[in-house]
Amino acid sequence: MLCKGQHMGWQHAAFTLVELMVVVAVVGILAGLLLPVLGAAKSKARATECLSNIRQLHLGWSLFVSDHDDALPPVNDTPQAGRDAAHTSWVAGWLRTANEVGDHSDNSNSALLVGEQYAEFGSIGTYVKNAAVYRCPGDRSGRVRSMAINAYLNGTGVWQDPGHVTYRKLGEMQSPSHIWVIMDEREDSINDGYFAVDMTTRYSMLDYPASYHDESGNLSFADGHVESHRWVEATTKPRLQPGEHLSVNPIYTSAKDRDLQWLTERTTVARP
Repeated sequence: MLCKGQHMGWQHAAFTLVELMVVVAVVGILAGLLLPVLGAAKSKARATECLSNIRQLHLGWSLFVSDHDDALPPVNDTPQAGRDAAHTSWVAGWLRTANEVGDHSDNSNSALLVGEQYAEFGSIGTYVKNAAVYRCPGDRSGRVRSMAINAYLNGTGVWQDPGHVTYRKLGEMQSPSHIWVIMDEREDSINDGYFAVDMTTRYSMLDYPASYHDESGNLSFADGHVESHRWVEATTKPRLQPGEHLSVNPIYTSAKDRDLQWLTERTTVARP
């Protein structure tokens, strides 16, 4: 028993200022090493999810072909796309950026993607009922869709060159593994589900592929495979301005444009 005036020899442990600074420095170093790794892992996960979404959409596209005597799902290039028999399309709706004038209700209307009422107008929504797969996780616009289909695959619009083949049936393709079908499109480019590629010698960008995944985008091909492709030209990747739509006037490039060359070689073929 302790007597009055005695005390136990307790020692109160505490960090000194130097020790605290060392701990903070170590934590900072570890964070600096780990954050890039975690960021890369997160980016890779988004790219993988996007590829999975495109794979599911392509499966729906293929099932439509199988059920319609080899006919491809239609693609329309108007605000009325997919809403009636005069504007049949694989998906309905017209997306607008935040600063565009007009009705923005399509931006959040997932029924335009999977609603059964649009099946008679060419929608593949009865085959792909999960609305989430119509969007790339890298698209930060908050809208319901970021995917579009090659305009030369049963498309109806003003951007198809008559000197090149617009395929109406899958069997018309000589090399389906070399014809892309579904692509992830930039949020400031997409409106309808019709992706236009300049097949003439004007060397211009009409619609813009997304490059959310380490400057790469994802596509499916008519034989069913999906792949990621890295875009390399500055004209393919103009600076994103959230809420703003890219100019309606095409950006002209040159005969040396590697991205445009890659796209045109995989979009369609010249008529014989």
